Amino acid sequence: MLDLDGTDALLIVGDSERSADMLYATGFSAPDPFVFLQTDRAKYLLIGDLELDRARDQARVDEVLSLSRYDKLAADRLDEAADEEDYPTRRYRALLMLLEELKVRTMKVPADFPVGAADILRQAGLRLEVAAEPLFAHRSRKQPVEIDAVIQALVAAERGMKRAIEIIRSAAVDSHDRLVGADGQILTSQGVRRLIHQSLLADDCTGQHTIVACGEDGCDPHQQGSGPLLAGQPIILDIFPRSEESGYFGDITRTVLKGEASSRQRDLYRAVEEGQQLALERIRAGVDGSDIHRAIEELFTDRGFETGERNGRMQGFFHGTGHGLGLEIHEAPSIGKRRDILQVGQVVTVEPGLYYQGLGGVRIEDVVVVEAEGCRNLTSFPKYFEV
Repeated sequence: MLDLDGTDALLIVGDSERSADMLYATGFSAPDPFVFLQTDRAKYLLIGDLELDRARDQARVDEVLSLSRYDKLAADRLDEAADEEDYPTRRYRALLMLLEELKVRTMKVPADFPVGAADILRQAGLRLEVAAEPLFAHRSRKQPVEIDAVIQALVAAERGMKRAIEIIRSAAVDSHDRLVGADGQILTSQGVRRLIHQSLLADDCTGQHTIVACGEDGCDPHQQGSGPLLAGQPIILDIFPRSEESGYFGDITRTVLKGEASSRQRDLYRAVEEGQQLALERIRAGVDGSDIHRAIEELFTDRGFETGERNGRMQGFFHGTGHGLGLEIHEAPSIGKRRDILQVGQVVTVEPGLYYQGLGGVRIEDVVVVEAEGCRNLTSFPKYFEV
C-alpha cells in the first residue's frame, strides 16, 4: 500500500494518455481527465458516464464511481441544476461530494497537480501536500509483465530500424553524394522517418520525434534531421515508439554510414561501441550510475575524444549514458552525472554518444534490465557502421 505520509488520501486529476502516474495507478487509458483517489482502505475512480462502463471493466481500482451521480448530489444540495456543459466545474463539485462522503480532509497530490483544482479544493478548506517525486518510487522497478510490454515496443522499434537500414543500404548515390531510392527519388530524413512510422503502426505502436539525422544534423543529439541523406556521413537512427496497447515505450539507436567511412569516423564509432560495452559490463544492482558514466567519459578522453564547447557549440560526450524506460520515455533511474544507485528490475537505456562538427555524430543504444549480478540485454538488433 502507498505511504500516504500522514494524509488521508492520494489524489490525482488528469488524463492517463499524458499522465504516466495516472496510467500506472489505474491501468486505464483515457484521453479526457478523470479522478483517482486512494485512501488507506480502497482505490476509487471518479469518471464521466461516457467512460463509466469501460472503466468498470478495465480499471485496476476497487470502485468506479459515476461523476454525474455525485454532481447531482452536489446540485441537489445547492438547489441548482447540474450543468452538463461546464464539465470542469462538475468534476470538482462531484469530487468535493466524494471527499466529504469518505471524510477526506488532507491529500497528497503530485507535483503537476492542476492549479485550478488545487485552488477549488483549498477554498473548500481542504489541505493539499505536494508529494516528493517520483510519486510512485517503486514504478522504476518493473514487474515481468511490464518488461514484456517494453519488449513488445522494442520489437516494433527494431523492425522499424531494419526497414530504415535496408532502404539506406540499397540506395544508389548520385553525383552530389545524395542517396537515391529505388523509385529514383532522393532519400530524405523526412521520407525515411515516414517509412519508420508506417512500420511502427503495423505493430500497433506510434512514433513521435523519431530521429533520422545525417552529418551535421547528427551533431545535435535531439535534432530530428531534415533534407537529403548523404553518402560518407554518419546517419543517426533513434526510434522510440509507444505501444498503443500497453502505453510502454521501446527505444533503440543505431548509427550507419552509406559507403566507406574515413579512418577518423571509424575511430569515432569504435570508441562509442567500446563505451557502450563498458557500461553493459558494469551495470548491476547496487552500482552507482554516475560511476559508469564517469568511466565512459574517461575512456573517450583516453581515445582522444575530448568534450567541451567549440565555436559556441558543445561537442564530444555531453549527455547522459542512459535513463529509465517504461510508461515514460525518460524516467528514473538515471545513468549520468547525478548519483543514482541501480536496483534489480529497473529497465534502462545504454546510449553513449560522441558528436563533432565536421565529423558527425555517433550514438548506439540498447535497452537492458538491471539484475543482481549484471544486466539482461533486451535488444537483439545487430550493430554495424558501414552499409
